Amino acid sequence: MAIRIPLQNVATFTDSNDTGTGSVAGGIPHPFKLPQDTDNVTVKVTASMAGTGVSVVLQTSDDGGSTYYDVARTSIVSNANTTTAQWLNVPVVGHGFRSAVQAQTSVVGSTNVGVALNTIGNAAASSLGQSQVSGLPILGQQARAFVIISGNVTSAASNEVVTKVMVGNQSATA
Repeated sequence: MAIRIPLQNVATFTDSNDTGTGSVAGGIPHPFKLPQDTDNVTVKVTASMAGTGVSVVLQTSDDGGSTYYDVARTSIVSNANTTTAQWLNVPVVGHGFRSAVQAQTSVVGSTNVGVALNTIGNAAASSLGQSQVSGLPILGQQARAFVIISGNVTSAASNEVVTKVMVGNQSATA
């Protein structure tokens, strides 16, 4: 296996000055196109938020952007400064297993048990919880970073989310 060329920047998105209930209206979609020769997708999220939390979902599309499916979601960052980053690194081929799911049991008096891996199951947009991976591969070149703000942002002055999408590959021309 060859040494990889350093990550190449595909897109950088900055969201700021959203406050109140408008800051939690579903999410903020940022579509982008992946280069043809992509081996893995890396997402770096830095956020400075007051009164809420934020996470980013990497989503993929198999129909050019009409429908998106969740691939992976960062942890929720709350009341943080922009020096602490949340990272996702997703191979194009996918893991094939969903992470951090809860197994339901029908035994009386028992509780849910955490399971490390499970089948992919539902990967519809916004179906992942924080820090989860759906197991789906990257389905096409069209993708998006979907920013989810989990509460009302209380201060525009300290509200900024920067999402940087990078790819790794072995091609000097990708």
